This record gives sequence, structure tokens and C-alpha cells, in this order.
Amino acid sequence: MPPKAQRTASAQRRKRSAPVTEAALLRAAEEVFAASGFVDATVADIVERAKVSRGTFYLYFTNKDDIFATLMSRVVDDMFVISATRQPGTVRERIEAGNLAFLETFKRHRKLMRSILHVASLDPAMARTLNNLRNQFADRVRRQLERGIGSGKCHPHDPAIASYALVVMVEFFAYSWLSFGFGPKNGNLDIATVASELSQLWYRSVYKE
Repeated sequence: MPPKAQRTASAQRRKRSAPVTEAALLRAAEEVFAASGFVDATVADIVERAKVSRGTFYLYFTNKDDIFATLMSRVVDDMFVISATRQPGTVRERIEAGNLAFLETFKRHRKLMRSILHVASLDPAMARTLNNLRNQFADRVRRQLERGIGSGKCHPHDPAIASYALVVMVEFFAYSWLSFGFGPKNGNLDIATVASELSQLWYRSVYKE
């Protein structure tokens, strides 16, 4: 193969492998941050787990903060996008389906979410990133409430305050229970039971029977 053709083929292989390498780094980073926490995690830990060189890491991310912010954005965004996916059924069934999807995704990433909350409490830039993602979900709920109030289906709440209250209820129940082990004393709860109860509180506080 001529040298130019070899270079082209090599560049194409690198282009195809780039998403795979980035995904491997992000998976390794989540495992490291979940196991060690943000403060104690290192780039060396991440590249060792991902089985790539340190130089490869810096082709994709500037430093530990950069990969953490990228990981946080993807995980939290996926969590809210999945829970916001349009579901069939009644309003009550759709609320429960969304909350169930959120809690199931949160559970898969519960150790990372604990690190995210910790870092966001210390780093204003991380807090802004997290809040921007939260705002997208809260804004969707607010628009639903505005339509429901306008049509007479919902109680006359302040939709801005009510939407944030509902989002925080579900999110911080998940943090307390799944990330920090603080939950109801009767214990042995499953995701479906919790999603059902939270959704019942959500529905009854907002919608008229």
C-alpha cells in the first residue's frame, strides 16, 4: 500500500476507534470516582483501569476535572432525559413511569451521584453545570403544570415553585436513600414501591381528582 494510502487508512482507523476509547475512559472514570471519590481519584487510576496510556487520556480530556464534568453531564442528562421520555397511559401512570425510570437510572449510578453532590457543593462551576441539567427537567414539569392549571385539571399552585418542589422531592429522596443509605425505617423497599409512592404524592398534590 502506498504511504499516502497507509496514512489515510490509519487516520480512518483512529477516527473509528475514538468513540470507543472515549467511552472506555468514561466507564473507567465512573468506576474510579465511585470507588475512591473525586478528591482521591487520579488520572493514573483512570488510565490504568481503562488500559490506555496517559497520553491517550489527554487527547480526550484536559484533566481530572474535565472528565468528571463530562461524565456528570452525560449521566445526569441521561437520567432526566430517560425520565422525561413520553410514556403511554393516564397522567398518573406517566408520572410513575418517569419517576421509575429516573430511580432505576439513579440506582445504577448511585455511587457516582454521591460524588457529584459532594463536588457540586464545593465547586461553583460544577454546581452550575448540575443545576443547568436540573433546570431542564424542572422547566418541563413547570410547562406541564401551567397547561394543567390553565385547563383546570391542576390545583392553582405557583407552577415555578411547585415544579422545583416536585423535582427536588424525587431527586433528594434518591440521594438520601440510594447514595447515602438513609431511608424509611420499615426498610427493604424496592424501586417500584418507592416510585409508586412518590408518584402518588406528586399526582395528588397537583391534580384534581
